Amino acid sequence: MATVVGIDLGTTNSLVAALDGGQPWVIPDEAGELLLPSVVGTNAQGQLLVGQAALRQFAAAPERTVRSIKRQMGSDGQVRLDEKPYSPEEISALILRSLKQRAEAALEDTVEQAVITVPAYFTDAQRQATKAAGEIAGLEVLQILNEPTAAALVFDSRSDETQRLLVYDLGGGTFDVSIVEITGPVTEVLASHGNNRLGGDDFDRLLQRLLGERVEQEHGQPLPRDAALEARLLQAAERAKIELSERSRVAVREPYLFSEGDTPVHLDTELRREELEALVRPLLRDTLEAIDRALADASLKPADLDRVILVGGSTRMPLVQELVEQHLGGVAVNSFEPDRCVALGAALQAGVLNGEEVETFLVDVTPHSLGIATAMETELGLIPNIFSTIIPRNTVIPVSRSKLYYTMRDGQQLVRIEVSQGEQLNADENVPLGHFDVEGLPDRPAGDVAIEVQFGFDLNGILTVTASETSSGKQEQLVVNKSSIQRLASHELKHSRNQIDTLFASLVEQMDEAADEDDQEDNDKENIHAR
Repeated sequence: MATVVGIDLGTTNSLVAALDGGQPWVIPDEAGELLLPSVVGTNAQGQLLVGQAALRQFAAAPERTVRSIKRQMGSDGQVRLDEKPYSPEEISALILRSLKQRAEAALEDTVEQAVITVPAYFTDAQRQATKAAGEIAGLEVLQILNEPTAAALVFDSRSDETQRLLVYDLGGGTFDVSIVEITGPVTEVLASHGNNRLGGDDFDRLLQRLLGERVEQEHGQPLPRDAALEARLLQAAERAKIELSERSRVAVREPYLFSEGDTPVHLDTELRREELEALVRPLLRDTLEAIDRALADASLKPADLDRVILVGGSTRMPLVQELVEQHLGGVAVNSFEPDRCVALGAALQAGVLNGEEVETFLVDVTPHSLGIATAMETELGLIPNIFSTIIPRNTVIPVSRSKLYYTMRDGQQLVRIEVSQGEQLNADENVPLGHFDVEGLPDRPAGDVAIEVQFGFDLNGILTVTASETSSGKQEQLVVNKSSIQRLASHELKHSRNQIDTLFASLVEQMDEAADEDDQEDNDKENIHAR
């Protein structure tokens, strides 16, 4: 039987994990590395690079390298590799395919199914894009699992007494906070909140700007507009940020950034931890507001929490723990396998779905409110586009809810059901998910025709919307499994898979050639020794 794996598809790094005797473990590559940089590129010959090899060329060839593609998931944007356009789903599929191959090599078994994690605050479009990426990579995606929830699944202090945890997940590109209740093997999510565009990438950009300003101040002129120069400063900023988590100050040196005539310009400066903290503190305050929002949604106070778990590489910054501790007033704050726990939790959930004996049971919630656009008659006239919530955010899933709505005009023959997700009163300000019409309504006065709208939301985040005219039973339905799945349906999905297959064929050929060269070098050495 093929192995089922759990995958943490991260903004900065990705991991794949599996179960062994009911215990999850992260699968390393041939060099023993657990983390796969979420970077894709092509070399000068047009051959595919994934992971560390792509990251190494970023500073020299940013135009042939793609980073942080997770932030574009669910959008219509495209990137170019070797002069060919690729969607965010296809770039993510290259990362997933590389992890699939890693797992198959280590486990000596085929890998056909996976649980893939996403930020808890990902929209429907982003979740479906992630699922599509898995399908392009040749995986059946059993479940899209929220990252903080996955982390909570591997919490190692389970007992029969109920414990309430706050999982604070700050990664490379996204931030989530979830309130989780654990009783024995049952993990129940009470509330989630977050920001899909807040993470270590933003810290790097702030520090990159600071380094650029120092070069400009020293040399009295603006930096030239050059992608390779910006990439070098960004990598220098990222290295400095990581080192400042362990040290109070760090020297930053980048020789030969550019030339002023015949004079080379270097970066040679010192950064103090306090300077980095001053830059990122305003962004971290936003995470504290998200904590308050999640606590309010769960009807809890900080004193009701038993523990805070820090997840994600960016939580290694000392300021993060300091601010969270101060904000929550004495609740114990611990870092728990910040890089690995999401992948480990995904592997556990994969085992559950595969019928393995795993002592855990998950109860998750909807991250966003779901509803439709309605209109309301007032003394001031008709007010359109009012968002009517049918499933409130943080409702336990799977769930089915319905509401009755009524026609607003005499003889109204049609109603349009416009579905969206979000928290804004104006439906136009929320994220649209789709629409459909119910036609052929009875010819009756306004308010006499009732339409029942039912929402069903399953464990995979698939929303089914059904609208029924109550007197006749006339019914229409929309399955919101949209965005990238529809965009990459049928022939498009097949085309994407073929592109991925072609790229990976060149990568395998490249690896085989490298292995042959190594073997030849070994033979040459043996011949020399033989002489």
